Amino acid sequence: MYKKIKPYMGEYLSFTRRSAVSITIAVILSVVPYFLLFQLISPLLAGERLTLGYVSLRVGIIALCLVGNAVMYVHGLDLSHYSAYNTLKNLRTALQSRLEQQPLGVIRELGNGRIKKVFTDDIDTIELLLAHAIPEGIANLIIPAVVIIGMFFADWKLALLSLASLPLGLLAMGMMFRIG
Repeated sequence: MYKKIKPYMGEYLSFTRRSAVSITIAVILSVVPYFLLFQLISPLLAGERLTLGYVSLRVGIIALCLVGNAVMYVHGLDLSHYSAYNTLKNLRTALQSRLEQQPLGVIRELGNGRIKKVFTDDIDTIELLLAHAIPEGIANLIIPAVVIIGMFFADWKLALLSLASLPLGLLAMGMMFRIG
């Protein structure tokens, strides 16, 4: 479906790409606080004492990450919606010019209700794909990679142990799909 809509995006394709980058940065910023919390909890579990500077630096970075996450996510959604609604405008304009070239008999045969449904309802459903599914989908594909890389930085043994469960999960999913 994306390939069919892409020609109507025109100059707004760059806004969609920028929104995907912005939302990806927001997602990365939402994961970083967990690793900083690990850095705070790990020494405590080992019986070590934390200094005020050590704790305040990490708490400050966590706060900056949370604010940065909100700013980048909203910015990304702003860009994606700008691109989506302008693409829908382009799509409606192209559809209108094609409709104007049709004979009046064909237009009457289609009926006002069907034409209205195509121009409003059917085209509006594309907004979900353009404004949310594409930029958020790309960002959500990157989350597991960021988490796995972060786990290796935190504790490589625990990361390997966590990845060991992946084949078991895939096996279970394969068995579920064979049953259904």
